[in-house]
Amino acid sequence: MTSTATCAVAAQATATSVPSRRASEVSWMQRAANTVFGAPSARRANGGAEASFVPRVLRGPHWRRRQETASVFAIDRKGGEANERLPRIWISERAQGENASGRTFVASYPSGPDKGGWRAFDLAEIYFAEALSLAGEERRAQRVECYRAAEILLLHAAARGHVAAHWRLGIIYEADLGEGRYWEGLLESRALHSASTPCDERAHRHFSYAAYHGHGEACWRLGDMVAAGRGCVADAGRAWQLYRRAFELESGAFDEDRASTGNAALRLARAFELGRGCAQSFRRARTWYRVAACSLGAAFDQGQWHYKRERAEARRGVARMAQELDGRY
Repeated sequence: MTSTATCAVAAQATATSVPSRRASEVSWMQRAANTVFGAPSARRANGGAEASFVPRVLRGPHWRRRQETASVFAIDRKGGEANERLPRIWISERAQGENASGRTFVASYPSGPDKGGWRAFDLAEIYFAEALSLAGEERRAQRVECYRAAEILLLHAAARGHVAAHWRLGIIYEADLGEGRYWEGLLESRALHSASTPCDERAHRHFSYAAYHGHGEACWRLGDMVAAGRGCVADAGRAWQLYRRAFELESGAFDEDRASTGNAALRLARAFELGRGCAQSFRRARTWYRVAACSLGAAFDQGQWHYKRERAEARRGVARMAQELDGRY
């Protein structure tokens, strides 16, 4: 994970490279198709399987080279510094079809009303999922670009009041998934004395918004930041309260996220075992470890394998608390 200082320096360094008003990667043909059909690909907009509407006879070396070197995303500036907030973003996906390579633009945002930011959030989740699939150092650059595209779309969604967009933005900033390369408007990037907001502060702000509006996972993630003093002053008592609120929000809910319930319970168990933010109690710690083991086990069985380590920790915690209460080692 990149440190806060590194994140701020990297963001400041990238702010000097200001892109043009209109993305040069998007051709006039794609812009025309977007205006007429609502998507840069006429065939795609009208239900075709292929992402390009260029006839096969015209798909020569130049066309293939353009597709193979297409960006993960492209942006159009909205206007002058005083009016600019968030840009139009052109969205690409991997080329489809036999022997296809590269990417092609398939959508743009914003393109019409999006009350609540749901379309922006869905598009961001596609990019986020693609980034998670790009493992390995050789795919690092493309992975970062996917996270950068997701961030811009999530900022659009967050500006429209989408609570989960704030939670996802918090995850991106907390782990510095964009490696310091985050969106800045013309006004911010050209200011002589501007300083990029550190990643921890960004993550704390977005997690706080989502937690305040009842997002369970945002609560326990915010609790982790408060406990560690990241983006704020460390406060074990407030962290414990956030863990408890996360569990209460998720446990027994109609759409309960068992992974979120288990992670909140695991953190409550740690707090009771060590007496952090609450009175120390091995008995209560054992109870919470049991709840965590059950919930995380269910999440693991449902396919959330990335919580394997937490599930194992909860099971070990149950055995360890039994030893502490029994007094035999």
